[in-house]
This record gives sequence, structure tokens and C-alpha cells, in this order.
Amino acid sequence: MKEYDFIIIGGGPSGFSALKELREIRPKDKVAVISAERHLPYDRPPLSKDYLRGEMPRDALFYEGEDFYKSENLTVMLGRRVQRLRGSIAVLDSGEELRYGKALLATGGSPRRIPIPGDNLKGIYLYRTVDDADAVRAEAARGRKPLIIGGGFIGMEVAASLTKMGLKPTVVEVKPYIWNTFVDEKVSKAIQHYFERNGVSFLVNESIKELRGQGKVSRAITSSGKELEADFVIMAVGISPNVELAKESGLEVGNGILTDRYLRTSDKDVFASGDVANIPDNSGKRRRIEHWNNADYTGKLAARNMAGKNEPYDFLSTVWSDIFDLHIEAAGETLDYQEQAIRGKLDQMNFSAIYVKDGKVIGYLAVNRGEEELGELNRLIENNVDVTNKVEKLADESFDLKLLK
Repeated sequence: MKEYDFIIIGGGPSGFSALKELREIRPKDKVAVISAERHLPYDRPPLSKDYLRGEMPRDALFYEGEDFYKSENLTVMLGRRVQRLRGSIAVLDSGEELRYGKALLATGGSPRRIPIPGDNLKGIYLYRTVDDADAVRAEAARGRKPLIIGGGFIGMEVAASLTKMGLKPTVVEVKPYIWNTFVDEKVSKAIQHYFERNGVSFLVNESIKELRGQGKVSRAITSSGKELEADFVIMAVGISPNVELAKESGLEVGNGILTDRYLRTSDKDVFASGDVANIPDNSGKRRRIEHWNNADYTGKLAARNMAGKNEPYDFLSTVWSDIFDLHIEAAGETLDYQEQAIRGKLDQMNFSAIYVKDGKVIGYLAVNRGEEELGELNRLIENNVDVTNKVEKLADESFDLKLLK
């Protein structure tokens, strides 16, 4: 039986960050990476942006070339799955068994597929991997009217890219407004109007009840009976955390894999990071965060703690995206708020929407704002600065945020 000091299960951004950290702090230890994908680790954010539009070569997606993985202390297994962890043994789908000292579950999530009559037709895609992006790019070369189911981050990024490629996408969102799990309705409507001015069509408060076509999808029927042309369809309705291995291994799960603040699971020798990890933050509130920055941070943190450190999770997770000519950044809590300040011009797509609860700034969403302002907003959140009776000042662009202590 082969033995490893560490095994990393998952070859996404968090798994790769953990690997790179381990190679730096424990270069002589034996590490195995087991990934269900058949590709070496690559960056996912460009898949819905630069890469989809053909502005980034395929090779540029990959974090490292093949030479990085050529080490006698490193084994990479692609297209393989771990079926269960038993004691300190990982059982692979081939039946092979690996003994490990510490294991990291960086299994990520899988895109949800909505069961709809006609969902077995050709031309219907999920969007998560480089292979998904390649398939959609090929469709975009032939079709002009894509249908995107879901008005979340991925759906909106893909809609913007396809529009810039000359297509006319329609986004169907079952909730009353887009980005409903991320921003308030006022900000959402401003973003939607901007998209509409750039050529994206929307149907909100609607769902797709049927997909039709002769072998390949060609149209969709909505819940209100509207018929939409659809040269191809992208289902972008979020992901489900890949907890199957954790369940099979007897680990505690609940909207992801439950960890402590050191990213340890209910088994002290097994850690979790990235999209699949459900982690208590400084306030004790559990969060499962599906963002690149968090995946990178938790991968590195898990690696250090697997190597014997004892560092707690302490991170303000931020989100960023570039859509059309908008640079969007957000941090903290953007929904569970009591007061809101709009700093800048909402209608001109140059603003920070700042969210306040119990006299503290808990989060923001900023569009085309400067780094200095974002840095100050991060400081207000991280330091729990009291802004009671000062919300109007937050909205006043002439007021220096540095004065809030």
C-alpha cells in the first residue's frame, strides 16, 4: 500500500492552493492529489469571461505547467475518485488504497441541473469546467439566441460575454430580481437596466417549464406560457456542495462539510476547504462561501494546519467580477441589513452600496470604485467600527471615510 503524508482530494483552486502551500512549507513530505477532472488544476473565473470570449489561450488557464508536478514526492491522479476514507486509508474507485497522515477534502461543488421536460435534448449545458466553456463557445459560433436559466453571478457573466460576442441572450430568473441571493432589489434593478441597455433580455418571476426541439433544443416554454427561441440553453442555477465522500466516510455534513475554525472536520485528521467547507466565522455564524478568494485562502490555511500550525479562520471574504465595463467588488454581508447608504451614482454605475446593521458596516457592493475607498470599507467591517447615526456620512462622497474610527 502506498503511503503519503498528505492527500488532497480535489484539483480545483482550493486544492491547488493547498498543494502549493504544502510544497513550500513541507517540501520533503509525500503528497498525493486525486482529482475527478482529467485536467491539471486551472483557474475558473476566466471561464465565463476572457476564456469564453476567446481572449485567453487555453494554456493560460492552468496554474502551472506539467513540470511543476514532476517530483518524486508528488503524485497526481487525474480522472480518479476517492470512494471513502476509512481510518487513515483512502479507498479509490479503482479499489486501490492509499494510507495518509492528513487528508484535505477540497471537493468543491457540482452545478445543479433542473429537471424539466425536454432536458435530455442536445444543446443544453451546465457551466463549471473548461470543457463546459469549450462546448458553449462552440455553440456560440453557430447560434445567435442563447437562453440562460438563472440570474446569478455565472449566468450574468456568461450573458455579458455572449453579448460581447454578438449574440442576443435571454436570462430567465424565477425570483423577482437578479442576483437575489447577493444584493438588494434597488441595486439589482440598476444592474439589470445596465445589462438591458447593453443588449441582454430578462424575464423575471418566470421559470422554464418545458424545453422543445427535434433532437436539439430550439425553444422553451415559460411558466406563464411564453415561447422563447433558444439556439442553446445554459443552466446556471448554482451549485450543490460535493459532500458524498464526506457522508460515505461518516463525517458531519450540513450545507457542506462542517468544520471548526481550523478547518478540521469531525475527524481530526481530515480537513475541508473551498466551496464545500462550512466554517464558523469570528461571530460563530456558519458560512459556506462559493468564491475564489475564499477557496484560495482556505486551501492555504488548511495546508498550514495539516502541517501542524493552529491558525483559526480569520478572513473577510471578497468577491470580484468584470462585466462589460463594470468592475464589481463586494465583501461581507449584503442582505441581512437594517440601513443602506449609496455612495456615488447608482444610475451611472459608479457607486458603493454600503450595508449597516446594529450600527456597524457589515458589507458592501461597489461598482467602478477606487481601491482606497474599498480599503476603507474593508477596514470598517473588519474593525467593527461604530457608525451609529453616521449613515448619511457614508453616503456623502465629500466625507473622508478615514475619519470613522
